[in-house]
Amino acid sequence: MKRYLFLTALLIPTILLSQYERHGTTLGLSLRIGPHAKACGMGEAYLSIADDASALYYNPAGLSLLEGSDIFATHIPWFIGINYEFVGIAHRFPRWGTIGFSFATLYTEKMKVTTPFHPDGTGEYFYWIDYSLGLSYARALTDKASLGITVKFIRLDCYGYYAQTLCGDIGTLFQTGWMNTRFGMKISNFGLKLKFIDETNPLPTSFAFGVSTQPLEELTIGLVISKPTDLTERGSIGGEYRLLDMFTIRAGYKFGFDEETWSAGVGFEKEMGKIHMKLDYAYSEFGYLGKGERFSLGVAF
Repeated sequence: MKRYLFLTALLIPTILLSQYERHGTTLGLSLRIGPHAKACGMGEAYLSIADDASALYYNPAGLSLLEGSDIFATHIPWFIGINYEFVGIAHRFPRWGTIGFSFATLYTEKMKVTTPFHPDGTGEYFYWIDYSLGLSYARALTDKASLGITVKFIRLDCYGYYAQTLCGDIGTLFQTGWMNTRFGMKISNFGLKLKFIDETNPLPTSFAFGVSTQPLEELTIGLVISKPTDLTERGSIGGEYRLLDMFTIRAGYKFGFDEETWSAGVGFEKEMGKIHMKLDYAYSEFGYLGKGERFSLGVAF
């Protein structure tokens, strides 16, 4: 039965790949923003690497590799006064698998309400808030293969109007045992459409395949190829190198994205008794849009 579940998760992507491209027609922008500074420093070539609470976003199957509990939080000062926050927590139960919870939100600063007769503002203000709540479960099916699923509640709020729906992710992970090489696949954000006021749009569903390896104990390299249903194929490659078991330097490059290209980052880890502290920073280049920065704090215990 476990083998059939794993094979089914591998075959489902063929359905997505058969869909046509619908450029600029999806809602749920917060679902597209990678939350982890460590992953973004590697160009988000992270699908088969994630093995802590960041797997709640990048590949829920990676949660099966977690030992104990893990928490991480990210703050991203996005563009033109927009901010993004992500919090994830996961815990492994030896007999039942790993369960995790996540919360992500994309929101604007206070903005004036303007009309043709009041171009400088009516005295009213509004906000745009886009958030999601996720519940994830992962389990090792064999000593090499794992499966993970996430169910998410999505809601958009703006000036008294709102839209909400449910969607899900499903991911797989296979470990070869050779140079810590892993293969992963994930389908993201498949589910019901969002109706905002009078328009109904789908969520940004996508299929992704990733592979990673460690040619050296200190060096990890990853590659991800993805196909969103509303965009053309895209890819990313990146790596990280550990120094003195505490410091990490990272770099990555993205292909097929509109503006985002190269990225770089650094990380610091420290054992404090039974607590493992992690601090990460990433810089991403967005061409005409400028720079993107991410800050993440993680705790494992």
